[in-house]
Amino acid sequence: MMRRTLSLLVLLLLSVGGALWFERQGGFVMVRVGDLTLQSSLFVAIAAVVVVWVLAAGIASLVRRLRHVPDQIRGRLGQRRSRRARDELVEGLIELAEGRYALAEKRLESSAGAARLPVFNHLLSALAAQRRGDWKRRDDLLAEADAAEPRARLAVGLVQARLQVDATQWEQALATLGWLRKEAPRNHRVLALMARTLQALEDEPGLEALLPDLRREAVLPDDEMTALEARLFERRLAALGPNAGADALAQIWKALPRARQRDPGLRARYARALIDADCQPTAERQLRRWLKDRWSSELVEVYGELAMDPPQRAYNPLAGWLKERPEDPTLLYAAARQAIRCALWGQARSYLEAATARVSDPAVDRLLAELYERLDEPDKARLAYRRALGLVPETNSLPMIEPTLSAEGAVRR
Repeated sequence: MMRRTLSLLVLLLLSVGGALWFERQGGFVMVRVGDLTLQSSLFVAIAAVVVVWVLAAGIASLVRRLRHVPDQIRGRLGQRRSRRARDELVEGLIELAEGRYALAEKRLESSAGAARLPVFNHLLSALAAQRRGDWKRRDDLLAEADAAEPRARLAVGLVQARLQVDATQWEQALATLGWLRKEAPRNHRVLALMARTLQALEDEPGLEALLPDLRREAVLPDDEMTALEARLFERRLAALGPNAGADALAQIWKALPRARQRDPGLRARYARALIDADCQPTAERQLRRWLKDRWSSELVEVYGELAMDPPQRAYNPLAGWLKERPEDPTLLYAAARQAIRCALWGQARSYLEAATARVSDPAVDRLLAELYERLDEPDKARLAYRRALGLVPETNSLPMIEPTLSAEGAVRR
């Protein structure tokens, strides 16, 4: 404040000094324009020039401000529209979440023109149209989203593919995903949706071609990947037919990744394929090697299905394993099956009775019932069959029949 006061005081003193100096000067200024002649003192002339310059500067500043008024008005209107579009986007999201799809679509599309990123409005509107079941409208809105932001073409395509998959439009989804794979061949989302679509279409050759990319990119969870590879493995085995040899089966097995070759389910399926192809010795060697590497009930069960010649070649290892695992019901059942092939009826009976005492399995009860019949014990066979069917006395659904006395005093049932 003090500095401003001193500045004004100095300016005032300079003005007074300048005025006195000009007053003492004897000069004058004369301006002639045609017949018009203007004459004044030097002080008045300079003052007039200053006034004219100030007026001109003021007018120029006013003109500049007036020229920017339309831009300012447009800017303020644009900000107002942007705020309104943002509010409409929020309201549209709320309505979409609440299931008011028609109203959400209308609100989002009406504010798309004023939105900073209209692609979001179009995508959300497409989702609302999908929820209403209007697929044509959905595709039109997705086309508008693509036109609004060409840089987001891949993202729009992914949204379209996902919506088509959700709507079970598998053929359309496959076409969209085919284009996406050309644009982004290693995109995890594209690969996952492609795998789901091909499985829905039961396109086994397509899944075979896609499998290397799924493995390399680790797209699917381990359990899903294992199930898919097991399915394709089954398909390859089935394509060979019943007359396939051990070498052809081995080639299919070796084509699996090493990590998958350790899966007990796939090992069991491969061993059964060897058994079906009458490659019993090869299957037995593989099973014994795998069981030595890691014990598996699935593989033990397959071992019990072997039909070796002589049968003792399969029975003896099982009997040896039972010394280490006498309580294993799966091992007991497998040993019983091989004992029956060796005609060791007593051993088979003891194995099966021990297995039924430890686990309730219809297959075990049925085999025990057949063995009782073979041993001419029909009552035990009948009870074993009932257990196999789940008809044990404790769970019999029929009421018990109480004994009654007849008029002669005899017991009648």
